[in-house]
Formats: sequence, C-alpha cells, structure tokens
Amino acid sequence: MTTDATRPDPAELTDWLRDRVAFYLDQEPESIDSSVPLADYGMNSIYAVSVIADIEDHLGVEIDEMTAWRLPTIDDMVAHLTAEV
Repeated sequence: MTTDATRPDPAELTDWLRDRVAFYLDQEPESIDSSVPLADYGMNSIYAVSVIADIEDHLGVEIDEMTAWRLPTIDDMVAHLTAEV
C-alpha cells in the first residue's frame, strides 16, 4: 500500500514520460500527445523497453516489459503507474 506522499503526481509523470518518449523518438516533447498510442509515433519494442527501464529507475519500481504494449498511451501508463506505485 502506498501513501499519497509516495504516489507520483500524474501531471509531473505525464510531462516526464512525454520528455522520455520525445527523446527516444528524436521529437520535441510538445509534439507528443499523451492520449495518442505511442505506436502511432513509431515507438518500437526497443524504445518501449528503454522507456520502461527509465520508468523503473525514475520511480524505483519493477515493471513488466509488456506494460508498454498493454498500455498504449502515456495517459494509460500514468493511470496505471499512479494506481500501482
């Protein structure tokens, strides 16, 4: 069980994930819509694994690598992470 003090802020996590995705896709963070499936931007499995590793490091949690495919958008990931972490 987590407390609100340890739960990531959804807005901050969305911005952070948008920055990470933009980095891997060599795009401006502002060009990434958090409600659009990452596959639509060309996110492949290599980038997805890298983003998952970044999330694990950033939040100090372990995440199933298939999470990126079950949760196709940044918004989906943030909802999952804020509920689980």
